[in-house]
Amino acid sequence: MQKILFEHNKEAVFKQFFENYYAPFCIYAKRYIDDKETREDIVSEVFATLWNNIDSFDLHSETAVAYIKICVKNSCLNHLKHQEHECVYAEFIRQRTPIYETETDSIYTLDELYRLLYETLKKLPEQYRIVFTKSFFEGKTYAEIAEELHISVKSVNRYKQKTIELLRSELKDYLPLLLLLLYQDM
Repeated sequence: MQKILFEHNKEAVFKQFFENYYAPFCIYAKRYIDDKETREDIVSEVFATLWNNIDSFDLHSETAVAYIKICVKNSCLNHLKHQEHECVYAEFIRQRTPIYETETDSIYTLDELYRLLYETLKKLPEQYRIVFTKSFFEGKTYAEIAEELHISVKSVNRYKQKTIELLRSELKDYLPLLLLLLYQDM
């Protein structure tokens, strides 16, 4: 019976504390956060955390209000820091957005994408081009290509890697589409 009264008493004390301080802490949070709903969410979260830890917290202590004030301030600052990170990341992503996502009026047909690929491949030495073609378009293994061209398997691997590096740098905005096309042809 005494535990039930104690639990009820904690609940009543917390409710009174919440009613007395929720609005003032929302106003205090305005020093850091302009958005009203965000401020209210932050203060509500602080009080929810307080409620979850009510057994280890004394609402009657002289430092209770100061502690909650620090929690609200830190939560506001954490929110602002998180927003800053989101903005930096969004800017980073915006700068790295591939052309095919940003140029809505640029729609490439499969023929145009293959043309881009072949134009880039023309920049390669003939052996590199042959290795790439046999590997991707004909589906041959490194060993088969090496035997056919009378070169080592290591050379085949190196030629293919160099070709992919060139494609990655020259066609970086189209590479996901081209790889998809190449693997569908296999």
